Amino acid sequence: MQNKFYIILFGLFLLISIVNGQDFYAGPLLGASFSQVDGDTYAGFNKVGIKLGGFVGRQIWDDWEVQMEIMYVQKGSRHAPDIENGDYADYEIRLEYIEIPLLLRYNYKRVFFEGGLSYGSLLSSAEYDMGENFEDLYGSENIVPFQSNEFATHFGIGYCVTERLKVNMRFSYSINRIRIPFDGEIKVYEPHWGRKTGQYNDVISVALSYNLFQNYK
Repeated sequence: MQNKFYIILFGLFLLISIVNGQDFYAGPLLGASFSQVDGDTYAGFNKVGIKLGGFVGRQIWDDWEVQMEIMYVQKGSRHAPDIENGDYADYEIRLEYIEIPLLLRYNYKRVFFEGGLSYGSLLSSAEYDMGENFEDLYGSENIVPFQSNEFATHFGIGYCVTERLKVNMRFSYSINRIRIPFDGEIKVYEPHWGRKTGQYNDVISVALSYNLFQNYK
């Protein structure tokens, strides 16, 4: 927990550093995440969560900006049973992160395109089967832990509703594995796109952001 506190302080320090520069903008953001975990044998962005935090950015060229965010975001996986079709599986992964993305943004009229990288620190994790916690069902010694740190890529597109209000949609994918199988022999883990065997966060998110103030025209 102490390491996570230092990460949050580091993120706030970077935010303040950008604010102290010229040509900056800043404000809160609020949105929803729709996620799945590649490698858990289930498909679909069925795990709905929230993303909540703040952002600071500054103009670096006429149409280019750099933006940094610090936010709480929920990720994971969800597979609901479909009894009518004989599917009784009821499975869920719940993951909570403090995430710090750093993004480069290009503005074209009222549309913008963005891309960048982020660091995420895992706050909590849980896994459920048929509504029961995995640790209660199988014992903690038989549970493969989720990794404490996540690095991810981000690509998105957005629209300026007004001068201060923006909406964006973003696709995010883990660079590193969020969970590593013991000896690579656990059934639920399957390699994807030539990557190492393991599990990866796969997230689509939408968010609203509002510039509280800005020092450039």
